[in-house]
Amino acid sequence: MPPKLRASLIPLLLALAASAVVQAKTSDRKQPTNIEADHSITSTKDDIPSILDGNVSIVQGTMTAKGAHATVWASNGKASRVLMTGSPVVLTETLDDGSPMKATAAQVDYNLDSEIAVFTGNVVLTQPKGTMSSQKVTYNMKTGTVNSGGDGTRVKMVLQPKSGA
Repeated sequence: MPPKLRASLIPLLLALAASAVVQAKTSDRKQPTNIEADHSITSTKDDIPSILDGNVSIVQGTMTAKGAHATVWASNGKASRVLMTGSPVVLTETLDDGSPMKATAAQVDYNLDSEIAVFTGNVVLTQPKGTMSSQKVTYNMKTGTVNSGGDGTRVKMVLQPKSGA
């Protein structure tokens, strides 16, 4: 996989981690990104996406994203969109405070230009502070806004009490 494509997947991991409304482990951003798949078709043309198939794994520091398939589109030679699908897509990370975070969804669609990640299909975000589940969760990295639901299904959250309360 070309180094430019590999480096451009880093924002996907950051977006996924941030979607849990927590601070991602800062040191992860400085770690190398390791990508594995059973099969890949890499394109250097903007109009042809690169494809990763079978047991796709993207690891950077404590962040791990796993899914069955990833498609990466480019614009002007730079990744512009990543769509990861799976049974489900699973993201895990250790946060700056040392707590674990896990997110699962049928698919994650991340637009690198707008910095918006859309999780769809049985979305569950879990951390020690609580959980959120919905059929759709949209995270805007620029504004820090998380928008859940809006597709006719209910958003469910469980918030844990503060320690010592």
